Amino acid sequence: MSAADGQPAAAARMHALGLDAILIVNAKSFVDRRRHVEAQLARFGLQGEFIHDFDADEITPELDRRCFAGDELNRGQKSCALKHVEALQRIAAHSWQHCLVLEDDVVLADGFVEGITAALAETRDLPHPFVIYIGAGGNFYTPASRRQPGRRVYEASKGRFADSYIAGAEEVRLRLAAIDSQPMRKPIDVTFEMIDRQAGIRFLWLEDPVVEQGSKLGLFRTSLEPAPPNWLQGLRYRLERLRRKYLYQLWR
Repeated sequence: MSAADGQPAAAARMHALGLDAILIVNAKSFVDRRRHVEAQLARFGLQGEFIHDFDADEITPELDRRCFAGDELNRGQKSCALKHVEALQRIAAHSWQHCLVLEDDVVLADGFVEGITAALAETRDLPHPFVIYIGAGGNFYTPASRRQPGRRVYEASKGRFADSYIAGAEEVRLRLAAIDSQPMRKPIDVTFEMIDRQAGIRFLWLEDPVVEQGSKLGLFRTSLEPAPPNWLQGLRYRLERLRRKYLYQLWR
């Protein structure tokens, strides 16, 4: 069966989960990452729409001056930021209510579908605006003292990373308005967190997370910032996960 032949079935499965769309941030030249994330979604009979606009070599000086300020961001980080902004614009244009945005190095847990289902079910009656972070970005976890049996979504005081989140039109329009009002100076994860805090967009975390970053696990070399060799990056991440997810929970 070709990819095109599988699209209707994949779309049906996506809508059965309660998602309007799955958008994937990817550079056109990152073919290995594209195949990776396609395979990850295919495990669950799903497909996503790739965002290939705004590769690093496509950022013109005029676009750079209009969208960014300061000297903190490199071209890879600027490209990633603009791709996420494009994702927000597509969500707003379609008035989607539950869009999953993924970065191309994500590793999906076996319980990915159950996690999405729980996240949407538990937030169905919550007032907007809020963004649901379904990944383990930064190895941030809700303290065990706050966890309740049978509950998976918890409000937090900060965002997780932008590798995997669910947002709707109301939230993204608030983000877009803030981005339109002033140039970006920080990586997109930090930018989103600052905007959301100022705009009153609540941070919701899925526990346990159902997504991890392949670049953190050592599967890919990160293109956004200096990093140690893949094997060392993966080891550091796993040790940090052990410390934050399990050891910290003993007294939190």
